[in-house]
Amino acid sequence: MSVLSDRDIIRELGRGILFHPLKPGSINACDLCLTASEYAYTIGQKQRLTIQTEPKKDKPADKQQFFYIPPRDTALVWTDESIWLNNYMCGLINSRVGLVSQGLGHLGTRVNPSWSGVLCIALHNVSNEPLRINVRDINEPIAYLMVQRLSSQSSKNGNIDISARLDILNELPNTNEIYAFFNQRKNKWMSDDKVLLKKLLVESNEYIKLKRGFSDIFLSILGSDQQTRWTAVAAIGTILSAFFAALPLFTARK
Repeated sequence: MSVLSDRDIIRELGRGILFHPLKPGSINACDLCLTASEYAYTIGQKQRLTIQTEPKKDKPADKQQFFYIPPRDTALVWTDESIWLNNYMCGLINSRVGLVSQGLGHLGTRVNPSWSGVLCIALHNVSNEPLRINVRDINEPIAYLMVQRLSSQSSKNGNIDISARLDILNELPNTNEIYAFFNQRKNKWMSDDKVLLKKLLVESNEYIKLKRGFSDIFLSILGSDQQTRWTAVAAIGTILSAFFAALPLFTARK
């Protein structure tokens, strides 16, 4: 098992990893930023948390949404981002130090292989003061998702748990608004529609920008002119062909 770097994540985007919306700054050195959506439910007060709005400090013309987790309460917060992992990968959700230092309880949960949908993260405010959570703020994520490549393929193919973990709301009051939002046809990419999720990802400006940048790096390694690049590609192909041709010999010796 190995942890994916930022380059690994970019390479897998659109193939082994789907992630939308992909924001500028979503990908760190070895993880993905998870931000809060405007849908959060408080366990103690048994209701959806109220969304408030104020002008952004750097762009007063734009509005920043946020909500407060009450003191000594737990909030179920759905991420703005939806993710799919193939069955060769899993994820670990880690705390953000800035929030923990303010009184947020430590996180420690996983994303199963073949998971598809937004994530429902339980945030525990262990302090005696309300804890502010910004909505869709890439500079103030609620957690980090570290993706790991498994040493072998998982036997599971599809969600083990209910998409978006709406089952957690079973028998809880004041949840109709949350159910209605995620059950809208246009929001199926947030639950179990991997085809729509991939379409939204690969057509996004940030995805195109990242992939183009990754291709430019690869081409710069091969060389500056077209002839040099074709020569380098041919050489790589020859080396790979020789390797796979010799592989049965090494296997037979073991």
